Amino acid sequence: MCPRLLQIGPFTIYGYGLMLALGFIIANALLTSELKRKSMNVDVSIPFLQISRLLYLVVVGLFLLTYVLQYSFSHLFEYVVSSPLHILITAAVSALGWFLFSSIITKRPPKGNGYDLATAITFIALVGGVLGSKLLFLFENTRDFIVEPFGLAFSPSGLTFFGGMILVTALLYWTCKIAGVSFLGMADATAPGLLLAYGIGRIGCHLSGDGDYGFPTTLPWGTDYSKGTYPPSIAFKDFPEITSKFPGGVVPDTTLCHPTPIYEFLLCGALFLVLWRFRKTLKPNGKIFMLYLMFAGAERFSVEFIRVNPRFILGLSEAQIIALAMLLIGAYGWYHLSPKASR
Repeated sequence: MCPRLLQIGPFTIYGYGLMLALGFIIANALLTSELKRKSMNVDVSIPFLQISRLLYLVVVGLFLLTYVLQYSFSHLFEYVVSSPLHILITAAVSALGWFLFSSIITKRPPKGNGYDLATAITFIALVGGVLGSKLLFLFENTRDFIVEPFGLAFSPSGLTFFGGMILVTALLYWTCKIAGVSFLGMADATAPGLLLAYGIGRIGCHLSGDGDYGFPTTLPWGTDYSKGTYPPSIAFKDFPEITSKFPGGVVPDTTLCHPTPIYEFLLCGALFLVLWRFRKTLKPNGKIFMLYLMFAGAERFSVEFIRVNPRFILGLSEAQIIALAMLLIGAYGWYHLSPKASR
């Protein structure tokens, strides 16, 4: 494992962050190409700015909630007034927030070309994806969040992909509705790059060893995650069916495990090629997106059986429940959009 790829002076390049950035860059290039081909890369400044305001308010709300849980309002006030530096920092942050809220985020498009759909999608996917992933993670770990609010809320780890996907989908639907753009047409253009970006992001999970790996295995490609940020001794502590097989009930950090992030990268890469191959021929709008939902749902549902995740209900993890819903929605949408369904 290699959570930290490179150190340049005071700057550290992390494997997860690099792969995440690479995924977004590739997805943005594919998305821009598809929107231009479909003549859909229109100006969406008004909904983009409205969503920016909403995301800003959610971030501020999360920040205030975290402070309340950590210190309470009385201690927060003491911190602010304890020194001139704190007052200066608070004033600067407040001024910047007010400027963003009242000046940049308005109902009128900015001067110039404004924000096109590709730019809006990329920004919403980046900010909304991270925010939604973090919010779902905090919801899943409410008790830990109350005990250690700062540690969980502002840690670079602890992101649940489906939370980001749900929030981003809702925001993009809002954007398309206000801008008068076909949501299904936009979703078709986004789907191939999104699937590939997800797979590339999983390489980052593999490099960081953040607990997204699978159960112990004796297969030749079993991977040692002992140098990761979330080693097996911690990852398996809530899996008695695994810990009972080891002395003292502790899984050694050097235990070889299924490299499930690599499995997902390979699956997503192959499924991306299928979506990319048929993106021009599948009609009407929405068919590619429905195929994406089925592919992404089936891929995640399958991998979760050997992955380190708490079981939620009926022996299935929460991710599997969401993946199953994606699979069913995709299958229903595929059938509904098929010519036979309209007869």
